[in-house]
Amino acid sequence: MSDENTNDSGSDSKIDYNTKHVYFYLPKVPTEDGEVADNIDLGAMLRLGGYCDLEQQAHKLPADELHYYPQKYIDTQGAGSENIFKKSAGSSTESSHGILMACDGHFLVKAAEKMFVETGDHHLQVNGDYEHDTTGSVNVQSGDIMTLKSGANKKLTLNAGDKTGDMELLANNKTETVQGDNNNNTSGNKTDSTKGNNTITTWGLTMTYSLDVAYSAFAAGQIVTSSWGLQLYLATLVKVYPVSEVVLAGMRFQATGLNMASVQTQVGYKALSVESRIANLRSDLTKLDGIGMKIQQTDLEESDHILKVRSEIARVNSGEVEASTKGVVVFV
Repeated sequence: MSDENTNDSGSDSKIDYNTKHVYFYLPKVPTEDGEVADNIDLGAMLRLGGYCDLEQQAHKLPADELHYYPQKYIDTQGAGSENIFKKSAGSSTESSHGILMACDGHFLVKAAEKMFVETGDHHLQVNGDYEHDTTGSVNVQSGDIMTLKSGANKKLTLNAGDKTGDMELLANNKTETVQGDNNNNTSGNKTDSTKGNNTITTWGLTMTYSLDVAYSAFAAGQIVTSSWGLQLYLATLVKVYPVSEVVLAGMRFQATGLNMASVQTQVGYKALSVESRIANLRSDLTKLDGIGMKIQQTDLEESDHILKVRSEIARVNSGEVEASTKGVVVFV
């Protein structure tokens, strides 16, 4: 593999002054009897500088090329393109100097103290499980968009100290889209505060259970619109209207076992507002009751004595009360 421009010291180290690279190469150990190493299959390799002849030869077989370069790098350069090996050292095929490390076994790095890595774009692909374990704090920052995503039909878990730690979310706007069910379970108190409008739309049944006293306050008012409604109170319902109550109903049904009412002020078309009329009506009703008793005491014969009441009108207080033709309304 050496020529007049190659310094071969007799070791596995090759220095090509045309491409300005140095590499250390160990071929893959044959795993089957009769298998002959072709000096391309990779066991382990360290290359400094530009690409070497092994990389150029491996480009002829995509399966071998995958042993040298990460899949993501091959995709960025385009499968089958010569830029895969020509730009493996950097963006310039003439002046870039890179480092290539590849092996068919473990790659182990250990630093007793600190480790610093600085790069441009960074891509990490793990073809198995990925674990990050630290005994200290973890601080991940980004100057741009951050995305955290799990696989299809796979769970994503955020665990704050196995339910012993706190979780804090700070954001400008928040959007949640849940394709399936949404279950929230809070063992302690829950407080929601909204300074703007709050719009809730439910296309299904809404059920709210409270095992203790439920209190709602609407400082500016409340408007409820419903096609129909049912309120069931298993005990006592107390309604207090300090100012007024206005009921507008096309039809109203009310069934009351025991009705107790205390009315302070009542206004109606037939209400008597003059106290003197109330006293006169009480006197007139007493007189009418006496007349009724006298009528009942009169002997009536079935055949020829028939009491007929035609148009007799008992007038009391100059026609203010008309018995038998007008109703009497009394407010006590």
